Amino acid sequence: MRFKAVARVENGVTETPEDWDKVVSRLVFEKEYTEGLKGAGHFRHVWVLFGFHRMRTTLMTVHPMRNPDIPEVGVFASHSPTRPNKIGMTKARLIRVEGNVVTVKGLDAFDGSPVFDIKPPEEEIDYRPARRPRKSR
Repeated sequence: MRFKAVARVENGVTETPEDWDKVVSRLVFEKEYTEGLKGAGHFRHVWVLFGFHRMRTTLMTVHPMRNPDIPEVGVFASHSPTRPNKIGMTKARLIRVEGNVVTVKGLDAFDGSPVFDIKPPEEEIDYRPARRPRKSR
């Protein structure tokens, strides 16, 4: 399986900020995927799947938030980027969708990170067909 980037992160962030929640990022989609953004602006949040493109290290145990005062846990029990497959997933606040650009807040990805997919959270999807009432006999 190979992933193809559908967008790139633009946010100017090159070092870990004090608070990722304050970071505003633009996800600039390749033009061929613009049609796939139809209706995406309706949601309050989106899950962003992205690549830790600068990370080369893989560790199986980590101190969460790189804090040695917090006991070590396995990488799969953490949000550490030192994962075997270097895939990040963050639920970010959706600010707007304009053309091929999705603007979000709170994405913990560095400038230039590849974006592989975005999805709305299940709890925000409201376009399911309503159930039809049964006909009385």
